[in-house]
Amino acid sequence: MFFFFLVLIFYVFYSIYWKTNIPYNIIVHIKQGQTVNEIVKTLKNENLIKSHFLFKVFLKLTGSDKKIQYGEYSFQGEISQLDIVEKILSGNYYYRKLIIPECSSIKEILDIINNNIFLLGNISKVPSEGTLFPDTYFFQRNDDKNMMISRMQKKMDKVVASLWRNDNDLLQSHGDLINLASLIEAEAKDNFEKYTISSVFYNRIEKGMKLQSDPTILYYKNLKSKIKTRKIFKKDLLSDNPWNTYTRKGLPLTAICSPGLSALDAAMNPRKTSFLYFVADGNGGHRFSNNYREHLENIKLWKDKLRKSNEIK
Repeated sequence: MFFFFLVLIFYVFYSIYWKTNIPYNIIVHIKQGQTVNEIVKTLKNENLIKSHFLFKVFLKLTGSDKKIQYGEYSFQGEISQLDIVEKILSGNYYYRKLIIPECSSIKEILDIINNNIFLLGNISKVPSEGTLFPDTYFFQRNDDKNMMISRMQKKMDKVVASLWRNDNDLLQSHGDLINLASLIEAEAKDNFEKYTISSVFYNRIEKGMKLQSDPTILYYKNLKSKIKTRKIFKKDLLSDNPWNTYTRKGLPLTAICSPGLSALDAAMNPRKTSFLYFVADGNGGHRFSNNYREHLENIKLWKDKLRKSNEIK
């Protein structure tokens, strides 16, 4: 009997060095409250271990069964049974990814969060527009949605604080910086152009001109609509509201989206230009001009480009 026990012990510790080749990524979820038997069964069902019995005995003999950390774990490549034990004891969790694109509205961000089946809870308070920083966030399964929102808010606060300077006469607060940056983000995709567009907004404000930013019109339209639109009509430009930068001077009531780092930096540090106007060039960028006559010429170029593009189609 004693000999049998020694053989068993030897075999248990020998087996822990057995290696398994896992050709693709396997995610295992160890749930809180699961028994050791249930955990080992899960590992066996995923073909991560070769022997349910030997693996369980090893956990019991070493006291590891009481130290297992619940959560998700990722396994891939050539790994030994010991590697698996060390991973589930160390809490070396698998982190999931949540991507918030630049220029997402608060509604779009909340939809991304609410549609993620691995986040739990109900959002207790809807954040203000522009206060959530667009970025890639890593989280563990069953993390709380409010915790995720708090991380995004803290990231925005940190980024804005790092860029802020008190020598800017146009921007009176962090909120103003986010507000202007959201317009820049909505107008330009190219990071280099963001600094030039920022200069246009600065120049127009200094001259007492309205910003006349189309995205502010679209923002208000989409606030009231269930279906997102990108169409603007003349009546929209004339319809006064707190976000209409065609009827009101200065910045809109709030930000219109969540700006990223480049737009925030551009809002704080505009390029030095004399430009007062810009219009799309039909290639994803913009043409800039110093006066209205040049602006009209650029509009004609854009319309000609658009017309030719439609003819080709």
